[in-house]
Amino acid sequence: MIAVQLNQLELMEGWHEEDPANHWRAQFPTLGMSEMESLGTVYFELEPGQELGSHTDSQDEIVVLLSGSGEGTVGDETAHLAAHGMVFIPAMVPHGFRNTGDETLRAFGIFAGAEVVSTFQRDVMPMGTRVFDSRELSAIG
Repeated sequence: MIAVQLNQLELMEGWHEEDPANHWRAQFPTLGMSEMESLGTVYFELEPGQELGSHTDSQDEIVVLLSGSGEGTVGDETAHLAAHGMVFIPAMVPHGFRNTGDETLRAFGIFAGAEVVSTFQRDVMPMGTRVFDSRELSAIG
């Protein structure tokens, strides 16, 4: 059994220097676990007014909002999302999230595979790169 307390994860910060609103905290709870070879996961938080910048992922993804509210954009479509809502994101379709509410937006995503390559439109700080490969991240972490 794999059990993870999401509220106890040590989150990494990411942001785009060109846009102060593009700022988020995230972690990949199952990254590098040999028992999780067919799925990948991500947990992220956005404070009010903050965004997770537009990016693509190499795997299909389902994101479930655990708390808070905001907007999710997938391709050319934008929808309001609230706690307990979910959105499906096809592989390689640009998407992002924005907290439009008054409380922290908390979300959990499940990828259709453990190996995920994410490509952002802008460099993500503090790493200074646009492309993140889960295989490289698991070697670091």
